[in-house]
Amino acid sequence: MRKFRQASMGFIAVPLFVLSSSGLAADRRPVAGGVSSETADRPPADWGAPVMGRLENGVRFAILPRQGNEPGVAVLMRNEGGFIAEHRPGERGLAHLIEHIVFHSPTIGSPDDLDHLKRIGMPLTLPAPNAGSTSWRESNYYLSTRTTASADLDVLLALLRDAATGMTLRADAVDTSRGEVMREMADKKLGNKIYADYIAAIAPGSPNDRLDAQNSDDVPTASIDTIRGLYRRLYRPENMMIVVVGNVRPGEVKNLIEKRFGDWKSLKPAHRQETFPMFQRNLIRPVSFSALPQGRRTALVTVVMPTPVPSSSRDQQARAYIMDLLATRAINDRLATLQPGSPPGKVGMFIENGEQGQRQIMLWDNFAADQWKPAVTGLRKTTCDLANSGFTAKEWAAARHNLEADLKQRTIDMPKTANVDLAKELSHVLADGRDLIPPDEMLRYARIMLPQISARDANNWWREQWGSGIEHLRVEAPDLARLQNPVSAIRAAAVEAVGTSTSKLS
Repeated sequence: MRKFRQASMGFIAVPLFVLSSSGLAADRRPVAGGVSSETADRPPADWGAPVMGRLENGVRFAILPRQGNEPGVAVLMRNEGGFIAEHRPGERGLAHLIEHIVFHSPTIGSPDDLDHLKRIGMPLTLPAPNAGSTSWRESNYYLSTRTTASADLDVLLALLRDAATGMTLRADAVDTSRGEVMREMADKKLGNKIYADYIAAIAPGSPNDRLDAQNSDDVPTASIDTIRGLYRRLYRPENMMIVVVGNVRPGEVKNLIEKRFGDWKSLKPAHRQETFPMFQRNLIRPVSFSALPQGRRTALVTVVMPTPVPSSSRDQQARAYIMDLLATRAINDRLATLQPGSPPGKVGMFIENGEQGQRQIMLWDNFAADQWKPAVTGLRKTTCDLANSGFTAKEWAAARHNLEADLKQRTIDMPKTANVDLAKELSHVLADGRDLIPPDEMLRYARIMLPQISARDANNWWREQWGSGIEHLRVEAPDLARLQNPVSAIRAAAVEAVGTSTSKLS
């Protein structure tokens, strides 16, 4: 029997395709500079214009029509309020527990039907590795229909409405879900600890550090009244979003969403929006380490800064994201050149913009046993060389050429993007107030911008970006357990890498 759902709490997520890092727009506006939307080497756009809105009760929705390669459509329900909402005594892990209960609980309309959502929904949906997730800021439920029939989509929307408002939280369904959550957390214990330690070092006080999201201590013992209290506090119209992606008629889908969610009335008192904690800049130390016996071997140099407020201009969002992509490409190319013959993913750079509650720029080296010093040396020297000497004209020209080729390939691959993956990204940009900028449109922006961006422009960007955060050097390796003072040893290796340079690390 296939797995219908599995909650996920990932480590570091890399976007699967090009989206702006700064909303959502209901139209495809022309690119500045007068570039035609039709070019000889660009296939027809796969995505239509998103249709978005909010029902009178506060439920948000987004509908993205596209052709794609799937027989059906994706439907996603997002509830704002994950681990960050577990601020009352006895609630640790209950947002995650509720996500599991959704797939087991009978509903008010079917009080004797255990596993109601699975029994009705499974025959209509495509097999999937998971159908739910909970993070520090939301819970998601995502399904993909086998056909584009409106009747099938309507059934799934009705099931999600039942999940949002009609779960009975019957004791046997709750107990089954408790066991699932505890087993899942036990399986992920090591990975979660590695991640939590990393976030505590680079962004102390941020949601993923302060909230201790991996803590599910109250799941085994929480009363149904306590679970119901959090359920009613979180699952309210103003916290809910419905996203549908696929070969659909937006007007018809909008009517279905209105039909299933339009009569949902919010309970009193009015919901108070949760305040997201910011990381505490003054608590970031220059160096940290982990020596877990079964941990990974990696060196990371990171700067963290507040997530920038998204520009209201689609053009500015696209330009900012292209600069991120271009710098990432150039630095990845440099790192690969410095270690010829290394397997893909051994070294690299990643910019994460907001998903963890802050913007971070990270360079890494996944070294082999006993090779942490060369890894530290390489990363430290790279960041200092970039700050002091910048990019060469040759490597910047190569980065521009390679990025354009990459965006062109992503444009060609647009139809291959799974509906459910696109629905997840659409929900994120809608929640963040950003624009969804498809790969073909991003390619058109890039073709205007890239010839105008010189290596000097890139150097200024890097110094500004890297200089605006607090640099942190972290090494994770079981080998460090043999050292009397790992922090001093790491610091000494970093200083040795750049001689007398005072570049950033103190």
